[in-house]
Amino acid sequence: MKGLRDLILKDWQYKLLALFLGISLWSTLNLGARVPVRLERPIEVFNQEEGYTYKLENKRAKVRLQAMERFVPEEALEKIQVGVNVKGIKEGEYTLRVEVRNITRFLMSVEKVEPEYVKIKVIKAPSGGN
Repeated sequence: MKGLRDLILKDWQYKLLALFLGISLWSTLNLGARVPVRLERPIEVFNQEEGYTYKLENKRAKVRLQAMERFVPEEALEKIQVGVNVKGIKEGEYTLRVEVRNITRFLMSVEKVEPEYVKIKVIKAPSGGN
């Protein structure tokens, strides 16, 4: 019994380090295979306010992602949204950054979005009553 205890507890720091390195190496080899994914999505307008109309210069955006091949299902790719956030802006013309939403952070990363910025015209909607 004492021999088994010594076997487990002797130099436990080195054994713990070896276990950590082994798990890290295994994870890198099995989970680390990333593949490029290219998507084209319509540019949406996030956080629209009532009483305003939004007109975008570009209607579609191309997104280039790096995704873990084994763990990214098609459904996750279909949920990805591309758009501009208009929260708090009023009437006028603006150049806003195109955002990518609904990506799983550890399984996917955004490499590039084209266009990176898009012009948007915010127009006050005419009131319906006379």
